[in-house]
Amino acid sequence: MIFNLIVMLFNLFIGLHFLLTYKGDVDSYKIKKKYIIICSVVLILQSGLRNVAVGDDTYTYFMGYESLSHTSWRMVISDFKEYYEYGIGKDPGFDIFQKMQQTIIYNYQFFLFIVAVLFFIVFGNFLLKNSQRFIDVILGFLIYSVLFYSFYSLTGIRQTIATAFTLYSYEFVKKKKIIPFVLLVLIASTIHKSSIFFFIFYFLCRIKNTKYLFNIMLFMFPIFFQFKDKMANYLMIVSGYDKYEVMDGGAVTFTVFFLIIGITGLLRRKAVLSNNPVSLNYYNAFSIVLIFLPITWINPTFMRINMYFTIFLTLFIPEILYSFKNISSKMKNEVTILAIVVLMCLYIKGSWDKDQEMPYGFYWEEMRLPKHYYTRDDYY
Repeated sequence: MIFNLIVMLFNLFIGLHFLLTYKGDVDSYKIKKKYIIICSVVLILQSGLRNVAVGDDTYTYFMGYESLSHTSWRMVISDFKEYYEYGIGKDPGFDIFQKMQQTIIYNYQFFLFIVAVLFFIVFGNFLLKNSQRFIDVILGFLIYSVLFYSFYSLTGIRQTIATAFTLYSYEFVKKKKIIPFVLLVLIASTIHKSSIFFFIFYFLCRIKNTKYLFNIMLFMFPIFFQFKDKMANYLMIVSGYDKYEVMDGGAVTFTVFFLIIGITGLLRRKAVLSNNPVSLNYYNAFSIVLIFLPITWINPTFMRINMYFTIFLTLFIPEILYSFKNISSKMKNEVTILAIVVLMCLYIKGSWDKDQEMPYGFYWEEMRLPKHYYTRDDYY
């Protein structure tokens, strides 16, 4: 928690420095790009230099990486064919990605670094091309560190790669170029099957009139919640999570947070779309989030389906906050500061819980593996 909090404060400090230094020019493409490069480099180092004991699945991926090194290219390609011919195996594109990297440099730490570089180049480009104001970029990185850091930076390697492809494909959604969009999502689906759900987004954004879609999804949320068990049973098969154990309970704070964003977005909708008509795409993304959110109460693993759409919060929340400028600049500034404080408090609160805390260490440090790995007192 402490290390990521330092990174968050560093990015905020650099952002404040840019605001005071460049003032009237701070919203320019050049200044935003400069800030994005700085933040991205820091986040790449944070993710790429982590110990294999950091994150729930990093060591599992390490064992798979080591095992794959003893597998021939012929077998890897054969496994790819068998997956699509007979349904044997899982996400064969990931093995090809790893094998390509091993052919160049065989080093797991280098592999983690490559994944981090890929993701943050795409994420930085995503913010650069879709954020109109410098403060939006600051907020985008803050939102990432609060909501997505523990997953994309520390744990979900396969989905991190898949999300990089889907994020990049968003440019083709805006340009209405379906062929490159489909190709990118298909590639992503070979790395993580759940990314196939991103196809929904393209066609949703192509519907001429989705004016009331978000309103309907928000008001239907209680109904989705009521039928979450049936939805989960179906999605367990379609998304490839049929082997995961179903659990009771749900993330109350997480759900309430999303509903607050949804309700605020509804109330500020007219102003948001007036300031930036492209924000309709963010409303569409959040509409999908509202459909899938209830199933996270069955098993938090299902949140991975929603990850392809919740990442748009890095654009959606800043647009909602900026909409308060239509009332007054003072209110917009006050609401933005309040949002930053709330986000920081949410992160501290969530990380303070020992059950949720994810300790960080660099690859050269000695760390104990997470509890689900060891049966004896081993260090790595």
